[in-house]
Amino acid sequence: MNLLRKYIPEYSGHVKSIEYFEDNKVLEVIFFDKPVEFNPVLRLRFEGISGLNVDNYDLDENCIELVIGLDLLQGRYCLHTDQREFIFKAKSIESCNLAT
Repeated sequence: MNLLRKYIPEYSGHVKSIEYFEDNKVLEVIFFDKPVEFNPVLRLRFEGISGLNVDNYDLDENCIELVIGLDLLQGRYCLHTDQREFIFKAKSIESCNLAT
């Protein structure tokens, strides 16, 4: 099941940051609004993370990472960007608008 339209329907998918907080078992993704303006506008937060596996394809600090897929398959989330892939289980997921 593809979840991109459900959780980030109005945004470009360009990522400001993806961080895993091991102490809290939280994976947090902050999205920009548009590639032209680069305002952080949406936080996607996965809580109760377990079984996290990250594959790095081509990390480039000079490029803005782009989420190209968020799927739920057999109880595991797959967050796929143009530079890496995160596969994990999460107890909950929430989307929060950061725009003021």
